[in-house]
Amino acid sequence: MAHKDYVYLKTIDAEIRSFILKKNEKLTVESKIPFITFMNYHFEYIKEKILQDQNETKKINQQMLQQLNNKQIISQNLNATINQKVTFGQKAADAIAKFGGSWPFIFIFLLVLASWILLNSLHFFGVSFDNYPFILLNLVLSCLAAVQAPIIMMSQNRQAARDRIAADHDYQTNLKAELEISLLHEKIDYLMSQQWQQMLELQQLQIELLTQLTEKSPGNKTTS
Repeated sequence: MAHKDYVYLKTIDAEIRSFILKKNEKLTVESKIPFITFMNYHFEYIKEKILQDQNETKKINQQMLQQLNNKQIISQNLNATINQKVTFGQKAADAIAKFGGSWPFIFIFLLVLASWILLNSLHFFGVSFDNYPFILLNLVLSCLAAVQAPIIMMSQNRQAARDRIAADHDYQTNLKAELEISLLHEKIDYLMSQQWQQMLELQQLQIELLTQLTEKSPGNKTTS
């Protein structure tokens, strides 16, 4: 059998040589093996590399799923959280401020004001309890404004506190999303780089295998 029917381990790729020496401890770097045996080792090495790539990809996917399952969700319904801490006075202030800033309040206020002025100006049914210049009406309006102003301010203060809580929650949510996206990009980049590297290695192995098969073809084979 000619020398070309054998492959010297010292002339092949270091990774494949290490793989063959690991599979067959009787061999050394100076050993030579039949070409068919070398091809079998070569195919086995490629098969193991593909299986290793699949296992690594599966492991990364499992880690990502586990991290997603273990992540604490910080998004929450702020309305339910804030409403649980609202006192009766705050609810009353919100209701009064809401009604005081609505069209029904304006219509009712204008109706009462017009009725007051007409009743005391035209003396319907002989009733007149606040003649012109309507001093009692001015007193009522002043008292209404004096009471309504702090109630509206209380409602606005609570709304400002609510906005601060919402802003803090939005910041935490955005920060968490930014970190998660950054981590996801790193994982994808790592996975792609690993796959590209392994694909290049497999392609190089295939090229070497095709080259060796071409050299061992009947047209190129020489006998001693």
